[in-house]
Amino acid sequence: MAGQIPEHPQTVAPLAARREMVQPSLWDRLVDDLPGIGAEIARLEAALSAHPEDASAENRKDEKARDRAALAQLRQRHALLQEQGILVTPARLREAVRRDIEDLFGIERLEARYEFSDFERRNPSAGSASGAEDPADLLADFPQVRRSVLNFGVPSFAGRRAGDFDHEALARELREVLATYEPRLRRDTIRVTVAPGTSVGLRIQIEGLLMMTPAPERLRLLTTVDLDTGMAVTALEDG
Repeated sequence: MAGQIPEHPQTVAPLAARREMVQPSLWDRLVDDLPGIGAEIARLEAALSAHPEDASAENRKDEKARDRAALAQLRQRHALLQEQGILVTPARLREAVRRDIEDLFGIERLEARYEFSDFERRNPSAGSASGAEDPADLLADFPQVRRSVLNFGVPSFAGRRAGDFDHEALARELREVLATYEPRLRRDTIRVTVAPGTSVGLRIQIEGLLMMTPAPERLRLLTTVDLDTGMAVTALEDG
């Protein structure tokens, strides 16, 4: 009967789903070689067809031979990429997440709180009907905007001291940032610990389960933030 539920539903995942591979990030898709290889193949094909064989031009014959060899290699590479898709190994995924978290921590988000004086907060500036307002207050009533790419980034670090932060509150805030902007980490496993660095800076420990097939893997990262410049560096940690 059409539409009848089978007595023993299929539970085995397709072969492709059982391979040790994961979906690439947007950046990894953008740096995929396939489009560039296709364009180079088209260029070589056009060059070879535009200039027929000329027995009197030995140098041209050598050039065409090199082009044919390059074209054959590119076609082979193109066919392999088309068959396999964009494969990302677990090691490459860990590096991609490390890179993207480092970039995330290097960007100051729109939802900032400025160090306004009491006078600036009370008194309107030219062209304003009220005193100075923080972007954080302006975005408070717009939760979708707060979770959008418009607010991508972390709280401001530059120009502050480690003692200026409530480390536990900052850890909770950064955990929410990671849960929002790094979906490859399973949300309920993300743990963040903030501590003063050995010099002027912060040490931010990040831990969570990295979603990949055939099974998730635990990922541990250490981000160090230079509070003089706001620059962040993220490194993979063993264990």
